[in-house]
Amino acid sequence: MKSYLDYYNLREETDPVPVKKEPDTVSIDLNGTEYKLEIAKTPEKIYKGMSYRKHIPRKTGMLFDMPTEMIQSFCMRNCECDMDLIYTNSKGKVVGLHKMKREPKKTSRETDIQYNNRLKKYESDEPAKYVIEIPAGDITRLDLKRGQIIKIPK
Repeated sequence: MKSYLDYYNLREETDPVPVKKEPDTVSIDLNGTEYKLEIAKTPEKIYKGMSYRKHIPRKTGMLFDMPTEMIQSFCMRNCECDMDLIYTNSKGKVVGLHKMKREPKKTSRETDIQYNNRLKKYESDEPAKYVIEIPAGDITRLDLKRGQIIKIPK
């Protein structure tokens, strides 16, 4: 049985309305080498970061878009491989570089607070808005330096 809407062709298009979705990855040039970086922008994604990954493939990593430009501090919570860390300010100026080492796993005798307190903290030298994690050794391989500019797509 047809409804009056069908009879008079009054039905609206049933195509779904496109929803604008932020990209899951972004391409960034690091000293002439293109990297495809996952984006971490939500508190949950920022907190989880690269945890539990056994390997970071070459020319990949993660870009953290921090809510506020300030002195940032990262650690290797539940990270299973070494990695390099780049801090930039909102203009893309590199304000910190670190070679982060994998930490021993949390033991059954440690509380979460004890575990978090023993992890080495890697801080930015100046206020940072963006944080980039890439495979271990890439800071040296790419000859990245403090003060250089990395173009961060908005």
